Amino acid sequence: MKTMCQTLTLSALAVALSFVGSTAWAQAVAQTPLSQPVQTQGSVTPSQPSACGLRAPESAQVLNVREEFAAVNISVSGSPGLTLFIEGPNGFSECHTTSGASGRVNAPGLLNRGRYTFYIGNASPVSTSYQLTISQN
Repeated sequence: MKTMCQTLTLSALAVALSFVGSTAWAQAVAQTPLSQPVQTQGSVTPSQPSACGLRAPESAQVLNVREEFAAVNISVSGSPGLTLFIEGPNGFSECHTTSGASGRVNAPGLLNRGRYTFYIGNASPVSTSYQLTISQN
């Protein structure tokens, strides 16, 4: 009886841990087609060099494009000087910077099938707040 209870307890724990792990993964990675816009916000202190000046060490969002290509609109707003650095498959990288004090970037376009990682940054290592929205047309 004791062994059966231990086995059931361990099984329940394993199921609970796998659910927690998959939930965390699902929240970190969005997949196309998108039924609704993906939004994330926060504040970062950029410290990693990139083509956009400095970027945060962790990504703000990851998007898996499952179709041959996807028409998306990417917008990010926040602190003045904010930058958006996107890395994708086959060496793809793209840098978007804000102009003036607007603190806003709009980047519509087509993304090929693959995994895209979105990083928020700034030209300086200062705390940068942001709100990132990715929608599919």
